Amino acid sequence: MLLSIIDDKRKLIPALLILYILSWELSVRVIFPVETNLGWEISQQASILFLPAGVIFLSFYLLRWWFIPIVLIGRTYASFDNFGDVLTPSILIENMFICLVYPLWLHLLNSANWDVFGDKDKNSLTLTGAMIFQSMVTFTMSFGSTLQQIAFDAISWDESTQYVMHFIIGDVLGTGVVIFLFYKFMQIAIANQSAE
Repeated sequence: MLLSIIDDKRKLIPALLILYILSWELSVRVIFPVETNLGWEISQQASILFLPAGVIFLSFYLLRWWFIPIVLIGRTYASFDNFGDVLTPSILIENMFICLVYPLWLHLLNSANWDVFGDKDKNSLTLTGAMIFQSMVTFTMSFGSTLQQIAFDAISWDESTQYVMHFIIGDVLGTGVVIFLFYKFMQIAIANQSAE
């Protein structure tokens, strides 16, 4: 069943959107409260394990430009759930920035002859490559988000370094967990298909 969903964009886009929403709910209901209990003030702005970032990475990996609906709808849902606002200028700017940063980094890496996503060689997508790619994407996004958070007085300059580090660690670890689980589910799906 998993393999048939991956091969059909009409099924894959809603499945990834549902996965984004479920990962958001898991983050809000379980991960964020645990982080808050650990006493890290900055965790209110940036999680140390942000699973929705991994779902966005997986969406981009599987769909390329078709990942845009997952970003726009999923992040709008998260914004409404978190703040009660659906489309604020800051959310629109962040969403557009995310929609451009992923393809930009893929283009730059492909231009440097690194087939990070295995477009030419299916064996070149690795967990390490995914983590490096997500690190570069998140590093780029974190500076934009940090400047935006400072501009809107959500965090201070003193907290900015900790915010960037939490942002990068959270997105990269979240991506690692999602990609690892994706690999495991793919192995199980392929084994089940071979057994049939």
